[in-house]
Amino acid sequence: MQKYFSDSVCVNSSPLFPVPCSLFPTTAAKSTEPAQGSLTYDSEAIDAILALTSGHPYFTQVLCHALFAQARTEQKWQVTGDDVTRIVDDAIEIGEGGLTWFRDGLPIPERVIFSAVAEAQKKAERNYTQVVQDPLSLLEEYGVTITESLTQAREKLVESGFLGVVDITDQVSSYKEKSYKVKIELVRRWLIQRYPLRREIFELEDLDPEAKASYQQAIEQTDQGDVWQKVKPYEQILKANPNHFRALFEIARIYLEGHVFDKAVECYQRAYQIDRVRNQDGLVRSHLGYGQHLMEVGEVILARRQFDQVLRIEPENQQAYQFYNQLNNPFVVGAPVPPDRFVGRQSEILAGFNQISNRSNLAIWGGPGMGKTSFLELLASPDVWKEYGQDPSQAVMVLLSCESIQPFTASGFWQEVLTELIYKLDSEPDLQTEIETLLDHGKATARAMPQVLRKLGKHNKFLVLLVDDYDAALRENPHYTQADMEAFLSECRSIAYHSRERRYLSMIVTSLRRLNELGPSLTPDKSPWYNHYLFRSLKPLTETEVEQLMASIPITPALRNVIKDRAGGHPALLQIAGSLLFRALRTGKLPDTETFIKEFESQTRHIFQNIWQRCSDVEQGLLILMAWSKLKGGLEQKITIDLSDIDLTKIDVIFSQHQRELTNLVEQGVIIDKYQDELGNGRYSFASLGMEQWIIQEIQTSDQALVQKWQTILLKLMNP
Repeated sequence: MQKYFSDSVCVNSSPLFPVPCSLFPTTAAKSTEPAQGSLTYDSEAIDAILALTSGHPYFTQVLCHALFAQARTEQKWQVTGDDVTRIVDDAIEIGEGGLTWFRDGLPIPERVIFSAVAEAQKKAERNYTQVVQDPLSLLEEYGVTITESLTQAREKLVESGFLGVVDITDQVSSYKEKSYKVKIELVRRWLIQRYPLRREIFELEDLDPEAKASYQQAIEQTDQGDVWQKVKPYEQILKANPNHFRALFEIARIYLEGHVFDKAVECYQRAYQIDRVRNQDGLVRSHLGYGQHLMEVGEVILARRQFDQVLRIEPENQQAYQFYNQLNNPFVVGAPVPPDRFVGRQSEILAGFNQISNRSNLAIWGGPGMGKTSFLELLASPDVWKEYGQDPSQAVMVLLSCESIQPFTASGFWQEVLTELIYKLDSEPDLQTEIETLLDHGKATARAMPQVLRKLGKHNKFLVLLVDDYDAALRENPHYTQADMEAFLSECRSIAYHSRERRYLSMIVTSLRRLNELGPSLTPDKSPWYNHYLFRSLKPLTETEVEQLMASIPITPALRNVIKDRAGGHPALLQIAGSLLFRALRTGKLPDTETFIKEFESQTRHIFQNIWQRCSDVEQGLLILMAWSKLKGGLEQKITIDLSDIDLTKIDVIFSQHQRELTNLVEQGVIIDKYQDELGNGRYSFASLGMEQWIIQEIQTSDQALVQKWQTILLKLMNP
C-alpha cells in the first residue's frame, strides 16, 4: 500500500502528532523524541495500534490523531488499549477522505474482491474455528458468477500489497488452500462499515456499458409477446454481463407471472442470494406455484421439496402448511373429508344451497361410505358458502348426529340442538342468554323451537339445522316408542313446514335409505311425515370425479384399472385406495398390482360387511344371484336345493320382478345398471369387484345356518 501513500501525509491538514518510534518500523530514521507534554502509550495501546495499522504511517497518523483528540477532550494523556478500541470509529471518520480516494482508484472487480475479503474475515471472527473463506467462494454464495476479471482482481490485490495470503494445509487430507486477509485491519473495518459486500456487488453491473444501456432500453419497453419473447432481451444482457443482477430479477419476475414456475424457481434462487429482501416474496411464490403444479401431475416427492424450501424461508407460511397437509396424505380414511378436499357432488351442493336460500328442507340419503357426513360438514363451512356466492353471516349452522344421542329421544334431540345453538352464538351474548334461560327452565322441547326461531329472526339470523344419521330417529328403542317417534316426526314437520317461524329455519337430514322406506307407516288420514323434504341421493362418483380425486398421485394404467374394478366410484373405497398408494409413494415407488390388491382387500372388508348387513333379505338374494356363476362350484356341498337351472334368462326374469330393490342397490352404489335390453330390463353388474369377491368369500366360509337362510331367500326369489 506504500505505493499510494507517502509516510509524511498530514491528517486533515494538521501537523503529524508525535507517536512512539516503535510504531514506524519503516521510517524509524525520521523519528524524533517525543516533545514535552505529548501522549504516552502503554504496551497494550502500542499493540492495539499495530494490530489496526500494521505500522503503516498514514493509518498510524489517522489513529493517533483520533487518540490525541480524545485525550484532549478527556484531559487524559496516558493512552491504554481500551482508548485505542474506543476511537476506531472516529479514526475511520477522520480518514474517510484518504480511504475513499485510494478505493475509488481501484477497478470495479478489485473493489468487489476487497469487500469480499473483508466480509470473509468478519464471518470467520464469528466462528473462531473457521478458516477465512476464499473471496471467490463467498461471492458465489452471494449469487455472483465468477468471471476472469474477478479471479485476476484477487491476484492483483495480493501483488499490490492490499491483501495478505496465508497457506493452509490439512495434514489429514493433504488438502491445500489459501486464505486471504486485508492487511490493514483499520481498512477492513472501514470497508465493512462503508462498503458492505451485499451492496458492493451491484457495482458489477457497470462492468459492461453496452449491457447497461441495453437494460435501460429493455426496461423502458412494454412487455410484449409470450414469456419467451419477454425474457429474450434480458437473457442477452446476462450473456454479455452475467452479473447484471437487475436483468436476472426481471427474468425471474416474467417467469413467475407467466407461471413457468420451474424457471422462476431457478432464477429466484440466485436472485435471493443477491438480495434477500427484494426477492424473498418472488422465491416463495415460485416454490409454492411449482409445488402445486408438481402435486397436480403426481410428483409428490418433488412437490414436498418445494414446500420444504418455503418453510425454511418463511417458517410460518400458512399456504405451505395447507399444501403440506395435502401432501401429508391427502386421502382421508376413517373420518369425514374436510371441505377443502371434497370432490364432486356439485348438483347436490347447489340443491342444498337452493333449499337453504328458500328456507326449505332437504333429505340426503346414500349407502355406507357415500360421504353423507362430509357433505353436511361442507354445507357447514362459511368458506364454502362464500365460494358459492352465499352470505354466511346471518346463518347459524348447527351440525349434530342422531347417533350421538344415546339413547335417542325427542327431548334429547332438542336439548342437543339448543346446546349447540348456544355454543354457536358466542357473538350474540344477549341471544345466548335468552336461549340458556329456556334450557335452565327445562323447556328444551319442540315447543320451545318456534320461540327460539323468533328470537333468531329478530336478530336477523336463521337456523341451518344439519342432522346426520337421521335413521336413529326412525328406530324404536326402550326409551323411544313408536308413539314417541310419530310425535317427534310430527313436531319436526310442524316446525319446518306449518309454523310461521319456518322462515327462520332450513333443515337438512341424511340417512342410509330414502325416508319413505324408514320410520312409521303412513295412514290415510295424515300427510306423509316426510313430504316437506326434497329428496336427493348421493350416488357413486363419476369417472371425472374419480379422476379429480386421484389427480394428486401418479397411477400406472394397471393400478388405475385395479382401482376402477375394486372401488368403482365408491368414495370411501377410493379414499382407502388413494391412501394406500400415497403411503407407498412416500417410499419412492408405487406397489405392484398384486400387493396393492391384497392390502386393499384387508382394509376394506369392514365396508363390504357393513354394506352387506344393511341390505334386505331380498337384496342379499339378488346379489347372490349376480355372483352365482362364480359361486356354483364352491357351494355344491352346502346348498341342497336344485339350482342347476338358474341361467342368465332365469335371472333376468327374477330381476324384472324386483326392480325396486335393484334400483335401491344402484342408488347405494352397490351395483351398476350397465344397459337396458329391448324389454327395458336392466343388465346389472357389481360396482366393485371387491364387493362381489367379498360376497363369494362370505358365503363360501359361512356356517350351515347362514347357508340355509340364503337358500330360503333364493327359493322365494325363484318361486314368488
